[in-house]
Amino acid sequence: MRLIAVLLAAALTVAFAIYLLRDLPPPSRITFAAGSQDGGYWNVAERYRSELARDGIEVEILETAGSLENLGLLSSGEADVGLLQGGISTEGLDIEALGTVFFEPIIVFARADREVSANPGTWEGLTIARGGAGSGTRVAADRLLDALEITQLNTLSDLGGTAAAEALLAGEVDLAIFVAPLSADYFVPLMGNETVDLVRFQHADAISLRLPNSRVVNVPSGAVSLHPVVPLVEVPMITLMARLAGLEDLHPAVVDRLVLAARKIHGNSGIFSKQGQFPTAEGADMPLDLGALKLLAEGQSTFHDWLPYWIAAQIRRVLLILLPLLFIVVPLVRILPGVYRWSMHRRVWRHYTVIREIELELDDTTSSDELHALETRLAAIEHELAGMRLPPPFRAGAYNARLHVELVRRRIAEMLQQPVS
Repeated sequence: MRLIAVLLAAALTVAFAIYLLRDLPPPSRITFAAGSQDGGYWNVAERYRSELARDGIEVEILETAGSLENLGLLSSGEADVGLLQGGISTEGLDIEALGTVFFEPIIVFARADREVSANPGTWEGLTIARGGAGSGTRVAADRLLDALEITQLNTLSDLGGTAAAEALLAGEVDLAIFVAPLSADYFVPLMGNETVDLVRFQHADAISLRLPNSRVVNVPSGAVSLHPVVPLVEVPMITLMARLAGLEDLHPAVVDRLVLAARKIHGNSGIFSKQGQFPTAEGADMPLDLGALKLLAEGQSTFHDWLPYWIAAQIRRVLLILLPLLFIVVPLVRILPGVYRWSMHRRVWRHYTVIREIELELDDTTSSDELHALETRLAAIEHELAGMRLPPPFRAGAYNARLHVELVRRRIAEMLQQPVS
């Protein structure tokens, strides 16, 4: 019985460990909320798709209107990961940042023939494209116009992205506000076009103070293009910090891959950032995933060099499961031979208690009926010992017990031959 209990305990421990370890391998597919296919977010998402494909993780990119829709897809669980513009609140949602990944400039183009002032506080009587519904551009533009108290002084158009760029070139709007990486395709026809000008904000620092989660970055002349030179002179630009965000229960191995992919994608120097500046925990303005925070602060552990990434990313969880397993199962396995030997010997030893009782009763037995009864009990024990199937190393114990039974039976036989007093 004890052997069965030990084996059962070991089996249950192993089964429980396997149950806990079943979720260690990462999912083979995740969904990534990006933006419009002609936007910068989409281009960034495609680079993540290429990086994660190397580890066998398929990334399905969801086309959206922008950050607000990305936030909605994340909060509903329809997307696992997404890009969120700085300043988009995630309060009360089960969403965590994996890091801030790049500066996202607020870029304003205006019709050259309208001679729009570089001081946005003086804008009046203009038709302004402020971004489409569901986009982060709409949120940032509305905050900017409200902070400068010029919303009511101008006509607002709900155009964004490619539609806003085309409307500006066609003269349908006077000014278009964009919040996007410079890799967005809709910037291409605007750069160097003589009919539109890049608005270089005056008092950028003062404007940034009025716009939460923003900072000013000075873009040197020729940073965008040297032929033609764009911009012609150094331009102070107000930027927001884009965040890579995921569900709170995003698989740790996926978090590991995404953060390491972010290092490759965003780690190089660019127009707005220095080498190694991104990804970072700075400026996230939302809860950070603990695994991502550890990677951002300390980099890869030595376990990444000799373990599969999905185990290295969860090494603490693996140790938490395996160490108790070692401390429980290994001792159990070590005592199993002793328990087995004990159980084999016990099958024989338990008869010695009865044999001893019979020997003690012989001293007080006075009648032949009682002696015959004791003889019957011994015969039953001998029969059981003779029929006992034991492994060869343990058969000697059964033979010795039968010899002891035979000795007691001889004593009974001698007593039966003597006259009863």
